[in-house]
Amino acid sequence: MSGTPLPKARLATAHLWPVVVSMVVLLILEAGLKHWAVQTLSPGTDRKVLPGLLHLGFTLNTGMAWGLLGSLTLPLGLLRVGVGVGLLWGLLTHRVSRQLWWPLGLVATGALGNGLDGLLRGAVVDYLTSPLLDVGSRVLTGRPFPIFNLSDVLVCAGVFWLAVQTLWQDRKAGHLASARRDISKES
Repeated sequence: MSGTPLPKARLATAHLWPVVVSMVVLLILEAGLKHWAVQTLSPGTDRKVLPGLLHLGFTLNTGMAWGLLGSLTLPLGLLRVGVGVGLLWGLLTHRVSRQLWWPLGLVATGALGNGLDGLLRGAVVDYLTSPLLDVGSRVLTGRPFPIFNLSDVLVCAGVFWLAVQTLWQDRKAGHLASARRDISKES
């Protein structure tokens, strides 16, 4: 019965699989990078990957950026895993629109990556530094930019994607409303 169309929910699920597979691949990649960092790097490491832009560093972070909430490793781990699982559940049950699948998938993957790391290791492994981000951070806070990891990048990329998408939709909606007003004035 190749001519029979798929039900809507099944079709949506079929289109969601690339997002879910990407999430799994990114979680495996992040776990591998963290394992490598623990085995290879040590505190004080500064290996240049892209000089001036991206370096390798190392820290075990029991809290969040800039050492915030450093004594709350377990609650932060549970919160991160809860956010990741909640977003994944929203994706798998089609509670979010298709245009949000990729950015929410990135946020969920990052939350799960750091949450599981915090719960299983007792700290999150951070292994990336950026001299360029350090400059901006020192100007704003007087401190270097925190060491981070792929999970942090995924969360930031997902949030950035959501913000741009929201601004784009608001702008588009504003143009449509303006056009409707113009048309109603002409009639």
